[in-house]
Amino acid sequence: MMGLLVVGVVLGGVEGCGILATETKHSAVVEMDSTGGQWATWALVNRAEVRPAPPPVAGSTQAGQEISEILALQHGLDAATRGRIAQWDGLPSVLWTEVALERLALYWPLLPDVRLATPVRSTRIMALLHIAVYDALVAAWDAKFMYHRAAPSTADARVQALTARSDLPSYPSEHAAAAAAAAAVLGYLFPLDDSAQFTAQARAAAETRIAAGANYRSDVEAGLALGAKVAARVIALAKADGSAFEAKVAIPTGSYFWKPTPPRAVAIPFDVGAGGWRTWVLRSGSQYRPAPPPIPGQALFDASLDELRRLSTSRTTAQADTARYWASEAPSARWEAFMQDELRKRRVSPLRAARAQALASVASFDALVACWDGKFFYWMERPITADPALVTVFATPPFPSYPSGHSTQSAAMAAVFAELFPDSANVYLARAGAASVSRVLGGIHFRFDVVAGEQLGKQVGAAVVAWARADGSTR
Repeated sequence: MMGLLVVGVVLGGVEGCGILATETKHSAVVEMDSTGGQWATWALVNRAEVRPAPPPVAGSTQAGQEISEILALQHGLDAATRGRIAQWDGLPSVLWTEVALERLALYWPLLPDVRLATPVRSTRIMALLHIAVYDALVAAWDAKFMYHRAAPSTADARVQALTARSDLPSYPSEHAAAAAAAAAVLGYLFPLDDSAQFTAQARAAAETRIAAGANYRSDVEAGLALGAKVAARVIALAKADGSAFEAKVAIPTGSYFWKPTPPRAVAIPFDVGAGGWRTWVLRSGSQYRPAPPPIPGQALFDASLDELRRLSTSRTTAQADTARYWASEAPSARWEAFMQDELRKRRVSPLRAARAQALASVASFDALVACWDGKFFYWMERPITADPALVTVFATPPFPSYPSGHSTQSAAMAAVFAELFPDSANVYLARAGAASVSRVLGGIHFRFDVVAGEQLGKQVGAAVVAWARADGSTR
């Protein structure tokens, strides 16, 4: 089902760049994004540089050998092989997101000792992964609709279709392209893991498409080569984005500046220089830098601190549960789960699914870079520093307070979700509001932190939506 390139209607927003259709038992088949090879990409500059040579000619010796391989594989199918086919039969970008999230879940509890899954670094991981997969699929679509090679199960009646049938040209394999791109990027992003394992996983996933009758061997090999080339370009940009360098900073001193927070008093906050990392849509992290926060003695500051003091003695179970829900894992993982839920219940092409995930994760990353710019420009103290007697729901994160990262990131993501899924816009705007206020309910942010974060996130989200409406996907 997930491999179907069918959708009721592809619509969205004012400009029609969203995904409205929901899954029904009898959805109509629509176009397969045949112009997808011309959509704007993030890292890939020239599609011709990664475009594979033409596939084997129909009726040639090589083409006949490839059909024979598929027939032999299908003749000897066992339960294990069928299981692997089912495991990797889905939207490629969603499948590889699951792999990345599984890795991040292992690193999240290790903070602050292993800083691979800090808030801003985890969003960087997801953005680079989704950009690589999306750009690889755009390049695959470019070649698919240049060569128009029919899938084995369409071209030869002897071949069984063990995945959903599609009229999408099979060369190169989109599953193989996505797998190679994802594996290479994940191997780079998770240096504590064995990159060869990702590569082996990618090949195993890609080759299930041969036994499934969806791709020829040459489709898979071309897809793997294409994906690897795209990944190399993404990794080159990643290596130059500034994230590898630890900024040397002098922490300001004063009555209302950030200080290490208990129980684990990390002396140097996470990712001090992240506000200067290269962004994808924003000109820089400082483009929408918020105005200065209020300081002690000013009415807004004192009112915000008083609100937290009242919460310390009157916090309800429901308020505490809301705070814990949004703090139980990285916000990027929470929003990734929302995205996967949406894509699973809607019939969209692999290319549109990858586009949606790339847009959302770029919004998430640019939002946190902008947030970190503000945090380390102002170095605002945390509430627990302003009043050590405050009772919080959980430990305060080890970086400055203003603006709120949850608020910034969630507002940006909600703006993109609202564009992509306008029929669910109110749901995601409400979730962003809940994520934002949860930081006040937890006692770890001032009210003015979340207000500034929401405004900043909306600005970032609007910039990403503007990029999406001009990427060529709606023409």
